[in-house]
Amino acid sequence: MIFPCGTHVLMWRLDEEPSRLLALCRERGIPVDDLVDQPVKRQREKVAERLLLCSAFGSPVTMCHDAQGAPSVEGRDVNISITHTPQLVALAWNERVAIGIDAERTDRQQVLKVRNKFLNSSELQFIAPDDLDAHIIAWTAKEAVIKAERNSAIDWTEGIRLEPFVINPDETTVIAHCGSRDYRLVTRMVEEHYITLATPIVSLRHGVGQ
Repeated sequence: MIFPCGTHVLMWRLDEEPSRLLALCRERGIPVDDLVDQPVKRQREKVAERLLLCSAFGSPVTMCHDAQGAPSVEGRDVNISITHTPQLVALAWNERVAIGIDAERTDRQQVLKVRNKFLNSSELQFIAPDDLDAHIIAWTAKEAVIKAERNSAIDWTEGIRLEPFVINPDETTVIAHCGSRDYRLVTRMVEEHYITLATPIVSLRHGVGQ
């Protein structure tokens, strides 16, 4: 899929057994010996990550993480972001601007129980307590901004402020503010998940990289 500002997104639905995923990696020359003894959940996620990276860049690549846990690709000048759920792994990359991606299942009821932990007073006013879709979109929006900022210490409630938004069946747009930066967030429903991508608005306005 193509998202705003030329961001590419690849997804892998985690239907296969870990042994099948490991075999696919070995067929493509992707190292996996370090994952053989990992717990099944982590093994599946990491193997799918490596398969997506290989597909995105045309050959096996090495992923690194900074002190905040933000990912990068060794030897490549490209911005990447990754998200996992128990059923899905998604990889986003963009050669020009910082990005963040997050995904959650459309039926994840738990977000309703913790709304006071990630919504500020303004957001609590325009997001109805029983609106599951709006809560999931808001959750993924804030997580995507944190990933784009590459700063896991950002406060979820006051550190990121969402403007009121209207859910569209095809694509929902949310505007967010984080410190001195503004973000445009695009949410799409794919494979029973809401997938949200964050892109800084200032980069779009001034054509960074053009």
